[in-house]
Amino acid sequence: MATPQTAIRDDERYERLSDLYLRLWKQLDLISGDAKWLEAGPVSQGELRTEAQAILNEISSSPASSGPPIDANVLEKDFKKTQALVEQANQQEGGLDSFRDYLRDLALRYSQLADES
Repeated sequence: MATPQTAIRDDERYERLSDLYLRLWKQLDLISGDAKWLEAGPVSQGELRTEAQAILNEISSSPASSGPPIDANVLEKDFKKTQALVEQANQQEGGLDSFRDYLRDLALRYSQLADES
């Protein structure tokens, strides 16, 4: 894990961004009922939220070594929106599928960037 003074290599940064978005996507996947294909073992919303928060804190506190800057405000906004959708899952269905697709696409994009770096 990087310390606040240590720069993260581009491939590590993209991998951690992919991890973040994968966990956010998985949170929405769990509430939608489509989660069975990805599960190697049971996982809870609380575990995913904690892991996502830890990754978000790590990314926000570690400067990137090079490459384009990552907007921490966007990451925080996506995290908060995911948590709000999870909390409102029983009351609200609208917007869940499109935001879930958005998170999946970002997880895949950052994973590809990590592989290319």
